Amino acid sequence: MLKKPLTAVAVASLMTLAACGNAGSDASGAGADGVAMGPGVTDDEISVTVISDFSGPIAQGGIAGSLGVEAKIDQVNREQGGICGRKVVVDKRDTKYDPQITTQQYRAAAPKNLMVAQFVGTAGLNAVRKNIERDKMPTLSASLNTQTLDLPNVYVAMPPFEVELVNGLVWAAEEAGASASKKVKVGFVTSADETGKIYLDALNHAAKATEGLEVVAQPTYTNADTDFTAQVNSLKDAGAEIVMLGVTPAQTAGIIGQSAQFGYKPTFVSSSGAWASSLGKPLKGLLDKYYVSGGYGTLNDDNAGIQALTKARKAYAPDAKPDNFEVGGWINGTVVVEALRKACEAKDLTREGVMKAMTGLKVSFDDILPAIDLGDGDSIVSFQSRVNKIGADGVQEPVAEFFESEAAKSWDAARRK
Repeated sequence: MLKKPLTAVAVASLMTLAACGNAGSDASGAGADGVAMGPGVTDDEISVTVISDFSGPIAQGGIAGSLGVEAKIDQVNREQGGICGRKVVVDKRDTKYDPQITTQQYRAAAPKNLMVAQFVGTAGLNAVRKNIERDKMPTLSASLNTQTLDLPNVYVAMPPFEVELVNGLVWAAEEAGASASKKVKVGFVTSADETGKIYLDALNHAAKATEGLEVVAQPTYTNADTDFTAQVNSLKDAGAEIVMLGVTPAQTAGIIGQSAQFGYKPTFVSSSGAWASSLGKPLKGLLDKYYVSGGYGTLNDDNAGIQALTKARKAYAPDAKPDNFEVGGWINGTVVVEALRKACEAKDLTREGVMKAMTGLKVSFDDILPAIDLGDGDSIVSFQSRVNKIGADGVQEPVAEFFESEAAKSWDAARRK
């Protein structure tokens, strides 16, 4: 109970605080069209944020991935007048791939946006996981690993890197002719953190499930490493004929470059997150035995999905250099569009309304990747991936069709027990 009358200033302050609420409040009222509106939604606009690295160590991938989201949303705005009678706008936030800066950027973006259309960086996601849960913030992750599947309100719309790596190892073993009578030595390179441990768990499971493979080396690295002599020597001395790379583009460049200097020429297979098209020029002539296992298509594909992406990107950013991370961004952008449409049909453009729309959301991507069902957001949406080589322009080109391995599915079943 108040013990004395409130002044006019105090009353105004309390009213302001009540109106602001917190970042997770969906109580923004209803629009003129009767649609319930949450943070970032007005009668004219729906604001979504992209939280990514635009100037740090993985900026190329962050910029290209955001471009895919932006191109998709721009297409919908231009061709269809937006969604629910509202223009969709993208609020971009630069994390520099630093968890502390990520936290600051998330806190600044949260009150102003309905959802996170793309979040890059597992460490950053972990840093704000409690905020995302508290704010009831629907979040699409571009960090494609199973760690993010366990985070509340976070969705992964593509096969995770672990599936890509397992399928890539199974493919490489078949290519090498591994069998009970022919042993093939393999090595794994991952980061010396929790993410790397999960990659190793998946790869070791796949090696045990695939006849003829012998794991001989498992060197790790830290993000501060710029010299990979120790890792390359470990692989070379152990005689690894296949090397799986659970790394980022920076490590891919260092490992392949130093392997060439030492005359070491194994078959390298990486996840999609390990390659950026800008590496094509500096690594020219060194990529004959390097392959990418990707859970989605490439810009060199000839299908309706890639054609739509290419047309939209040229309209939105005609001078942008093509990079396959655009495809991942386009996929997330497509999920955003479909979720907002479904939420609009339910007349509920609040965060809770968007999450209801995302539950069980089925999305087709016109052959960029197989159609998915987001389910409850806690499960892997697809176990399919495809192996690609690197073309002259640094852009990936397919060498195999999409497939799923029993090793990937059995690993997922084992991890969930």
